[in-house]
Amino acid sequence: MSYFLQIMLNGVHSGALYALLAYGYVLTYIVTKRANIAHGAMFAFSGQVLVAGTNFGYNVMWIILPLAIGFGSAISVIMSVIILFLLAKIIFPPLIQRAPNAMIAATLAVTIVLTESTRIGASGYDLWLPPLLANQLHFGLMSIHASLTLLQVINVMIVISLIVITEMTLTMTMLGRRIRAVADDPLAASLCGINVSSISTLAIVSGGILATIDGQLAVIYYGNMSYSSGLIYGLKILFIASAGGFSRPLYAAAGAFTFGIAENLWDGYFPAIWREVVLYGALVALLCLRTEGQVNIQNRQ
Repeated sequence: MSYFLQIMLNGVHSGALYALLAYGYVLTYIVTKRANIAHGAMFAFSGQVLVAGTNFGYNVMWIILPLAIGFGSAISVIMSVIILFLLAKIIFPPLIQRAPNAMIAATLAVTIVLTESTRIGASGYDLWLPPLLANQLHFGLMSIHASLTLLQVINVMIVISLIVITEMTLTMTMLGRRIRAVADDPLAASLCGINVSSISTLAIVSGGILATIDGQLAVIYYGNMSYSSGLIYGLKILFIASAGGFSRPLYAAAGAFTFGIAENLWDGYFPAIWREVVLYGALVALLCLRTEGQVNIQNRQ
């Protein structure tokens, strides 16, 4: 039982990272109505820049590790925000008016550019952060025991706080109502005096910032982010969000959280080599069932 509890607690941490990434993805999707593979690239890019910036601050500038991590995080945020504004203002607007495949091709190109930029910038070397806040916090009752590191607990709390704050903003504020209005009908929103371009930019940048923060949380915990992870996470979160539905960011976050726990359960009890086959197959099956259900409802109407 302790083994199961340990797997579930680790799954909560993995699921939280997936949840924040999925929430930001759907926040972008509701205003673009287009698949954005570059969302995963922003997640990986922010983590890789943080590691590179920390390495530069610690080994070149000779500053202490906490300040070096802060320096790397600041550089990561600045670069990510610049890229997000370029995407929201220059790349995405003309593509939204075209076929969905145009956005897929463009965001795939952005993913490749970001991936290769970080790889070339690091000269192909894998840079690692040292373990941080690794002291154990124990959970359990009677003979059932499990533990999480302090960093895992902090990461989960940060993710929950960000999702709660963003969800309250979407549902309880004037800004949130404007974002939802643009998501529902951009033309009607513009006729009501809403600046559709500004609201869309805000939603795209906000979703990307959530991915940026998530990438930083992930790389601080794992210590490293592989160069191929941008495309992998981009495709993975696309499948998860598709299965969970694009109508509400919170629904996608819940589905991504469940996926993260399922990954850990599979790793704990079944051969890891079959994990992607089974979990992706389950997502495809769920997506097909949802699509068939929507088609049946439309036929009845």
